[in-house]
Amino acid sequence: MIFRINGNKFLPHQREWWKLPNFIKLLVGGYGCGKTYIGALRCLYNSYRHKGLPGKYVSPTHKMAQETIIKTTLDIINRCGLVYNYNKTLGHLVILNWDGHIWFGSGDKPDSLRGPNQAWAGIDEPFIQDIEVLNQMLARVRIGNKEDREIFLTGTPEQLNWGYDLAMNDDNRYDVGVVYGKTKDNIHIGEEYYKSMYNAFTPEMREAYLNGKFINLREGKAYKPFDRNVHVAHRDVQGLEICAGQDFNVDYMSTEIFALGNGWVHFIDEIRLTYSNSFEAAELLQRKYPGIRIFCDPTGGYRKTSATKSDHQIFADAGFRVHHLGWKEQIRPMDHINSVNKLLINNNLTIEPGKCPNLVKDFERVVFKSGDVDKTSDLSLTHASDAAGYPMYYLFPLVKRVAYV
Repeated sequence: MIFRINGNKFLPHQREWWKLPNFIKLLVGGYGCGKTYIGALRCLYNSYRHKGLPGKYVSPTHKMAQETIIKTTLDIINRCGLVYNYNKTLGHLVILNWDGHIWFGSGDKPDSLRGPNQAWAGIDEPFIQDIEVLNQMLARVRIGNKEDREIFLTGTPEQLNWGYDLAMNDDNRYDVGVVYGKTKDNIHIGEEYYKSMYNAFTPEMREAYLNGKFINLREGKAYKPFDRNVHVAHRDVQGLEICAGQDFNVDYMSTEIFALGNGWVHFIDEIRLTYSNSFEAAELLQRKYPGIRIFCDPTGGYRKTSATKSDHQIFADAGFRVHHLGWKEQIRPMDHINSVNKLLINNNLTIEPGKCPNLVKDFERVVFKSGDVDKTSDLSLTHASDAAGYPMYYLFPLVKRVAYV
C-alpha cells in the first residue's frame, strides 16, 4: 500500500507550518484551526521518515491524549487502511506497513517522559504544559538521520509563559519557526461553530482562542464579565433540577447550590463552613437539599478532610449523586473560570439577591497574581467561585476539542 500526504488539501497555515525548515516547528492557532489533525499527520510522517525508530507525541494528560491526538491518529490510519498494532496500556503504536513507532505520552508528570532516545517528538497544547516537557524532549531527540530530527508543537496560546518566550525567541536560543492560524480560516468547521464561540468570548479571549494571538488572559480580575447590576437578579426556578458545586477545604468548606435551566444556571443558596469537615458539610446539605447532584473538586478523591474516607465517598454515602473527574485528573483554574465567564457574557449565569454573598464577593474580587489565581492575599477568597466553577466546567465546557481537517 502507498501512503501519500496531499499537501494541496492543507489549509494555508497548515501548509506553511509543514514546510518550516527549523528543528522546532511551532503552530499557534485558535480553536478548530486544524492543529490536532495536522499534528497527527505529522507524527505519521515522522514515523515513516524514521522507520524502526521511536518518536513521542505528548499531550497535557492521558485523558486528553485519548480524546484528541490518539483518536485523530487512529482515525487517519483506519481511514487509509493501514495495518497497525496499538498497545493502549503502554501507549505504543506500531505501523506495520513501514515499521513506524509512535509513543504517546502525558505531560502532567514530566519525569515520566524520561527514557530511551527518540528520533522526533511532538507536543500538543504546549502552552498548558510545564517547560520541563520541552526540556525532556530536547534531551531525548538525538537518534536517526540528523537532518530529519525535529520537535513540533501545536497549541492555542493561553498566557505569556515559556511558550511565548519560545515563539518570540528573543535571545535566539532555539532554531524555531512559528506559524499562526485563525479559527475562521478553517473552511471545514462551519460558520455556526465560529459564531457560537465568538459570541461566548470576551474580546481578549477572541484574540487568543480564535485568532491564535498571544494575549495575557491571566491579569486583572478573573471574572471580568461579572456585573452585579446584571447578574444578581431574581429568576423563577420552580420545577428545575437543583444541583450543587463543592470545594473541599478545612478552613472554608464551600457549597454553591444552583438551579439548572436549559443552557443557563441560577445560584440560589450557599453553605460556608469554617474549621469543618466533609461529614458536617454533607449532613447540612442533605438536610436542605437531599439527594441532589453534586459536582466536586476532583482532588476530593484522595485529599481528605477526614481521616476515614475520601471526600467524594462521604458525599456519596450521604445519598448524593457525586460527579467528578478521576482523582488523577485535574481541572485547571482557567478551565472553570473560562466556563463561568462564557455563561456570564451571555447572561446565562445569575445569582439570587441576598442568597450567595461569598460567590458575589469572589466574582468581584478574585484576581490574578503573577499569572495565576491569587489564593494568598485574602484566604477567604476563591473557595466559593471554585465550588461554583466545577459544575460549570462539567456542564458547560468552554469548547470541546475536535480535530478538523
